[in-house]
Amino acid sequence: MKSDKLVVNASPIISLAKIGCADFLSRLFDQLIIPQGVFEEITSHKYHDPAIEWLKAQNQTIIKSIEVPAIISEWNLGKGESQVIAFAFQNKEFIAAIDDKAAKKCAEVFNISISGTIAIIIKAKQMGLTPKAELLLLALRLNGFRISDDIIETALRIAGEAH
Repeated sequence: MKSDKLVVNASPIISLAKIGCADFLSRLFDQLIIPQGVFEEITSHKYHDPAIEWLKAQNQTIIKSIEVPAIISEWNLGKGESQVIAFAFQNKEFIAAIDDKAAKKCAEVFNISISGTIAIIIKAKQMGLTPKAELLLLALRLNGFRISDDIIETALRIAGEAH
């Protein structure tokens, strides 16, 4: 059963698409928003990227133009992160899906609910969309996602796959 509303940054989309799991986003959340800045960041690449293919397959109504208030732009985050945080700040029922440490800190200051790529994989496991979170976490690492052994162990414990 789906729950929650998510506004998502580029990193979770790109990382999940690389391991063939971008559809978790639309399958786990009732409502999904992709800021225009995130869409532009992902689609500006000239090389083949599974995230671009996933984005093209989505209903374009989920892509929103978002104004960033000065209080958030002062954090000097990337365009996508700023738009994700601005949207979640203005729509408190949304969770901000971000992986960037500085963006997470900003979201915490504004009391915005946050999630990240790893938490989405854990949720997918808990909701029965994947039999093994461990394989996906290791696939993330193989595809360049920086994730320590300690974080993997913690994630597996939360997902019910502790060794």
